[in-house]
Amino acid sequence: MEILKKISQARKDRWEECGKAEDVVFVGSGLMAELLLKRPGFAGPAAHVLAAFFDKPLQSPCFEVFEQDKLQNLIPRLDVRTAILCVPHRQAAQTADLLERCGITRILNWSGADLMPRPHLAILNEEPPAEEEAKA
Repeated sequence: MEILKKISQARKDRWEECGKAEDVVFVGSGLMAELLLKRPGFAGPAAHVLAAFFDKPLQSPCFEVFEQDKLQNLIPRLDVRTAILCVPHRQAAQTADLLERCGITRILNWSGADLMPRPHLAILNEEPPAEEEAKA
């Protein structure tokens, strides 16, 4: 699959560039997530977004975006363990369960819901970056 080749190259380039950024996937739904996907570097310098999953077809100038129904197939193939979750709070727990089944062990939760950590899933509940921070 061509996308996996692109991701492998992106990982190699990123490692050579700084050696410290963690590969992550972004799982989003709603306006806030859509706005973030259009901003390069919204996740900060410590995270390198390999792919994004959204609840509807979406184009991003910064990231490869897939529909969420591809998440169960692609996340294990990407061999990534961290996800940024930015969905409406009503969807957060169900989406976190799905991510855990896909092999995700760490979630940065920007959903607004307080999710509880689990034995094999660390969760950091935070607010998403403000629009000014996302532009930086």
